[in-house]
Amino acid sequence: MREADDVYVNRLLETSPLYHVLVRSAECLLLRDYDLPSPVLDIGCGPGTFGRALFGERQVDMGIDPQHGELVRARDTKSYRWLVQSAGATLPFRDESFASCFSNSTLEHIPDVEPVLAEMHRVVAPGGPVLITVPSEHFLAYYGGSQLLEALRLGAPAARYREFMRRRSRTFHDDPPDVWLTRLADAGFAVREWRYYYSRSNMIFFDLSHYMTVPSLLTRRLLGRWVLWPDKRKVLPLARLLRRWVDPGPADAGAGAYLLFSCVRDA
Repeated sequence: MREADDVYVNRLLETSPLYHVLVRSAECLLLRDYDLPSPVLDIGCGPGTFGRALFGERQVDMGIDPQHGELVRARDTKSYRWLVQSAGATLPFRDESFASCFSNSTLEHIPDVEPVLAEMHRVVAPGGPVLITVPSEHFLAYYGGSQLLEALRLGAPAARYREFMRRRSRTFHDDPPDVWLTRLADAGFAVREWRYYYSRSNMIFFDLSHYMTVPSLLTRRLLGRWVLWPDKRKVLPLARLLRRWVDPGPADAGAGAYLLFSCVRDA
């Protein structure tokens, strides 16, 4: 990573817990290389922190999320022109309303994901680019706790740890690439490229960061904020210290905790 890449880490440090900073920064480093022409739709915008980190001064044209509280937080980022409360399977937009679309670490939380993909296809113009990130089939096994227990030959506790993390992260889909490629093709998308990202070793620190973030969890529940002093966190050399752990890894990595799909909507 170059020093100029620290901008994504610093933006996320202002608003997000450490474990989000790690993976979301890696995703910014990946998605910045793709052109998303306006108007662009963010499926599952959440509190808007990822859109703010990725786009910077450029506003995302539309963000949707089913949770009202998340949209209130997204509004406060001033990173979205419009925000609409909606489920992904019933988007309140006309056909071909958007030139592009992205969904970052959202689809894995939706049990019945095929209707959401169909709606994404409907509202994007023909030839429009669509970017999707989701956990891979390695996601849960790469958690540090699972790796440690497996190394100690404690298979049953390792399985319980993975199941605990599945529930905690509300992950319904941690599927291999071929499953997603079939889903995307069935929905009418042509996949231009796909890749794994975020290494097994990075996931060890990612897992540890959940426990390091316990104090932030308390402030989130009591005060509604993950970070109490965002400016203080920004001026500390945290971005430089975290460079090792926000690296998405090489494009030809044979495995990773997450998957990125770059698609276009077929005519």
